[in-house]
Amino acid sequence: MKNSLKAFSKQFFGGKYEQIGKSVSACVILFCSLRAAEIQLVISPFILFVTSTIFTAGAMWQALNSSHNAEMLQGFFLLPFDNNRLTMAYALAFSGHTLITKTALIWAIFFAISKQSAVQIATALFCGCNACFLTVAIYTLLEKKKCWVAGSWVICILGIMLSIRLPEIVFGIVAVSFGIAIWYLHNVDPYTFYRPICVGAIIHYTNKKGSIYIYLLRYLFTNKSYLVNKVGLAAVACFLPIFLGQFEGLNIKPIGFAILCLNTPICILISCDPCLEQAVRILPEQIIRFYGCYWLFISIIHVVVSTIYLCSWQVFNGNIAISDFLISVMFALQSALLSVLLEWLHPIRNWKIESDLWHHPRKYVVPALMMLIAVFVSIWPPLLWIWLCILPLECIGLICITRRI
Repeated sequence: MKNSLKAFSKQFFGGKYEQIGKSVSACVILFCSLRAAEIQLVISPFILFVTSTIFTAGAMWQALNSSHNAEMLQGFFLLPFDNNRLTMAYALAFSGHTLITKTALIWAIFFAISKQSAVQIATALFCGCNACFLTVAIYTLLEKKKCWVAGSWVICILGIMLSIRLPEIVFGIVAVSFGIAIWYLHNVDPYTFYRPICVGAIIHYTNKKGSIYIYLLRYLFTNKSYLVNKVGLAAVACFLPIFLGQFEGLNIKPIGFAILCLNTPICILISCDPCLEQAVRILPEQIIRFYGCYWLFISIIHVVVSTIYLCSWQVFNGNIAISDFLISVMFALQSALLSVLLEWLHPIRNWKIESDLWHHPRKYVVPALMMLIAVFVSIWPPLLWIWLCILPLECIGLICITRRI
């Protein structure tokens, strides 16, 4: 198992495990920065436990469903291996990668801004470890069509966390779940994780003029995880007005538009598909033929989500004007333009697995800029008219510049 674990780890962390050093450094810098800022909040241990579990499970699920896993496993299957050891090495490598590169940042934030006891910290760490192995076990159960077992397991863990909030009891229950997951994975065939990429029948289209929009729609519906993310974003848009509506006396609606710009999967189509990028790079007038359509496609998705947000705001808080729809369109166009520029000028490279793209720090650049715009718009509304004049100039200037490249 040692050799298999080492080989898997090098796939995730690099040949010299350089990714571990980068992640640990980022956590230390984040922790020290928040400590130096003297930001202190009272956070319930229950929130810490649930966040450690759900966030880690989500990141782990994304990693297990990465399209590059089949290629990686195929190399291992060509060599002699022991079923139990290879399965445990696979689970340990994914768990270590998820905890170090993803969950550790969340823990650094929690431990920096709130005071937690040693028992609470240990329970939170154990919740993260259990979430990793539990997710692997759930993944295999679903592959075997044992949905009721997987659902019952998840409901029991979350139900206990929601009803019994004592750290000692939660620690004990999580320890039992962790032990059951390890025992179960010892009997799992590693071929359960192997999902070869199936190529469907080739469809020939007689239309001489292809549509980039239809291609992007097919791409979206082919990748189910992207589609689930859109549904999740729409759900956030439904419930966000309940929280933001509590701030009375402030024009807080633009903040919601900025938050909803955090639309990772649809904004990294070029980064996650090197073959597509290579094809687009050799396309004449690529910025017009592809990236222009890509910009409008993202803008339409942003507008749809923002419309759901405004309808929900009207239901819970009221006071929606026509100008709010105009503002939502401006936020959609601006955030989509910035996202496409990042994909064109600085696509994400040298990533190990697909979940690295979903959690790359670059995804926060556009929402952070849009959040600044939202704050300024909320403080000084006339800025909207200035922005309304600048936005078309941005588009025209971009087209003129790219025609000379």
